Amino acid sequence: MKYEKLVNEILGAIGSKDNIKSVVHCATRLRFELYDESKADDEKVKSIPGVLSLVKKGGQYQLVIGNNVDLVYKDLIKIANIKGNTVSKKDDRSIVDRVLGAITGSIAPVIPLLAGCGMGKVLLLVLSLTHILSEDSQTYILINLIFDTGFAFMPAFIGFSAAKMFNTNQYMGAFLGLCLVNPSWTAIVGEGNPFTFLGIGVPLVKYTSSLVPALMAVWILSYVEKPIKKIVPEMIKVFAEPMLIALIMMPLTFIVIAPIGNYISGFVATASMFLYDHVGIAAIAILAALYPWLVSVGIHKALSPISIALVAEQGFDPVIRVVALCSNMSQAAACLAVSLKTKKKSLKSLAFSSAITAYLGGITEPALYGVNLKLKKPMYAGMIGAAIAGIFAGLVKLKAFIYVTPGILSLAMWVSKEENFVFMAIITIIIASIATFIAVFIIGFDDSEFADENEVQIPEKNKHALNQKSTQNLTAPVSGSIVSLKDVNDHTFSSEVMGKGIAIKPTGNTIVSPCSGTISALFETGHAVGITTDDGLELLIHIGIDTVNLKGKYFKSLVTKGQKIKTNEPLIEFDSQSITQAGYDDIVIVIVTNSNDYLDVIPTNKDQVTVSDFLMGIL
Repeated sequence: MKYEKLVNEILGAIGSKDNIKSVVHCATRLRFELYDESKADDEKVKSIPGVLSLVKKGGQYQLVIGNNVDLVYKDLIKIANIKGNTVSKKDDRSIVDRVLGAITGSIAPVIPLLAGCGMGKVLLLVLSLTHILSEDSQTYILINLIFDTGFAFMPAFIGFSAAKMFNTNQYMGAFLGLCLVNPSWTAIVGEGNPFTFLGIGVPLVKYTSSLVPALMAVWILSYVEKPIKKIVPEMIKVFAEPMLIALIMMPLTFIVIAPIGNYISGFVATASMFLYDHVGIAAIAILAALYPWLVSVGIHKALSPISIALVAEQGFDPVIRVVALCSNMSQAAACLAVSLKTKKKSLKSLAFSSAITAYLGGITEPALYGVNLKLKKPMYAGMIGAAIAGIFAGLVKLKAFIYVTPGILSLAMWVSKEENFVFMAIITIIIASIATFIAVFIIGFDDSEFADENEVQIPEKNKHALNQKSTQNLTAPVSGSIVSLKDVNDHTFSSEVMGKGIAIKPTGNTIVSPCSGTISALFETGHAVGITTDDGLELLIHIGIDTVNLKGKYFKSLVTKGQKIKTNEPLIEFDSQSITQAGYDDIVIVIVTNSNDYLDVIPTNKDQVTVSDFLMGIL
């Protein structure tokens, strides 16, 4: 697993997997609900390499990971053995926190799908407007069917996701959502004739592209399911439980729950349009300035139902997506301005890459947590730029016609067959950028906490090493060809996120210790071992890429955790030939996991090494 170490560190910091009530992920965050937040060590969480920031809001314990959050989530689910349902305990959160937690937790996993389908619809619209594809062509029809599915069956996706949040059967949750968009029901609504169930009138409402009805239905389901489970005999529960739930829930949903949910959606959309029509310019400017703070605490997803409802009810969103555009571009501009103004090479690189991510894709978390919030003043500059851009966007009545994250790559979201606001969106981006740039250069910022390599702050415990000009030397744990860590085919290692080090393409089949110390970590699968020296150096030796999937096959551990070892003492035997024949890379990776505590890690300049040769020195 690529993110095994990161996941294990997260689990250790939040109070173990047993403290997890539920977990979902959005575009950049792991969103935990913990049974007891006091068991989580906030400072330890923040210090984990790979965790950009910690946000506690709306009853959720949110870890900002970045663009690889989906991969981290997959490894987390496997390592923690988290199932679809979790055991519920008393919920002491306020009603507001519970509502926000339910909304954001149910919607967050669905957002990437909606964004992808939204961009697909945008692409199709562009192909149509440029006459590359005719709307009558079968290619157009099939592509349209593909991306329409994400919105047409939204109640099913929301039902499945919400069921996890409410600790009920996820497949029953999806079933409720699918019933609402069943083609037979859509046909009944289309005919418009009065419809009754046991003599009770059923409101004729089309529920495609809706989310509140399914969310409310699953919430009620979580209460209906429990007593049914208690009364149904064990011998017939496999079919009786779902049958009874369906017979109770679906009439109740069609007659009462879904119409109320639809009314709420309509009311939200109407109220939003009322405010927009009467105080639109001021509201957009204020919301645009405040939006990055909503992002920083993770509750901006709670505005998604408003945006989705506006698109479904009105055909466009003149508020939430517009606000997001102004805010996203201003945060990007603040980061870019920092990159141009700072003389710190490390900050310049971080700010530039974060700005590009925000400009192109509208993903602002790296810019927000990595730069703007840390420096503070660029955050305020971004708020100023967003407010000014919001005034312009309100004046020209900018409209988004699809639900997707606003950025340069999604500019086509501002055009429909009848109206085109792409040019106005570009002007909004320019205004946000210029206003923010000016604000950053006037307000300035203090970048002293960002140190370049030539300004490195040496930890107190290592200053003696520098003063004495001494190094800790490590020897080769196996014979073979030297490979630069940056050339290893695994981003976790090659990016040096786990620490600096070196790799060896092995010619031997035994790993020996490169130093004296203690076995501090030993994986049951035998593919990796951790060593801590008496001087505090922390070392990881990892055999192969993704070889944890072999589940110990072809590996034999020769030591135990806590065992004292000496240089060149055998640690692991492995069958290199069998590993490669099984389709895995057998490269041996040696990492100093606490390399940030040292001045530098200096690798050998040889192309080949044998066991006990000098491998690298740590200053």
